[in-house]
Amino acid sequence: MSLSSGARLDVASRTDARGRLLAELAAAPARKGYGIAYDLLGNRAEAEEAVQEALARACESIGDLRDPGAATAWFLRIVTTMCLRTLRRRRLKKKLFGWWPGKDDDTDATPTKADTGNDDIAGRMHATQTVEPAAALAGQQALTTMLGRLDDLSAQQRTALVLRYGHDLPVAEVAQLLGVELATAKTHLVRGLAKLRDLMEEHR
Repeated sequence: MSLSSGARLDVASRTDARGRLLAELAAAPARKGYGIAYDLLGNRAEAEEAVQEALARACESIGDLRDPGAATAWFLRIVTTMCLRTLRRRRLKKKLFGWWPGKDDDTDATPTKADTGNDDIAGRMHATQTVEPAAALAGQQALTTMLGRLDDLSAQQRTALVLRYGHDLPVAEVAQLLGVELATAKTHLVRGLAKLRDLMEEHR
């Protein structure tokens, strides 16, 4: 086999690998990535853009993936990185121009399964129970107000809280998606919850 033939086969092999990776990630991982991106950004267009860019970057950097079995976690970390970049850019625009893209009107802020053992704020972010309509409305309004306060947190604090309490991810996985040490992820969670609590007290 000539050198040029070997090179062509190598290129074809990488192209096939990219195609298989894209097909794999564009299914369930992309849907999960979109869910995370939408919860982090609260904007459909931005969430879709984050996932599309993550898919493109994943295909470009396929050589960085050593373990095919870790493709989903690897991809979700790229999605999270894209979202962190968007959140930081949003905070900069807000600081410079007093503007930030509003949440979609149909944002689903419905609380889900409780995570027992969390403090009051985390529990309210993630609690559900059968209540009277008036109480449910009041609880929904309180939740919406609290979620709005997330915009005042740092990008990493906001992301850590959404991943941990919005998606029930273990702290170790939160750290992995953030690309930080476990202790750093715990710090983001503790400080984020403390700041969120203070912000809620200020707006009562």
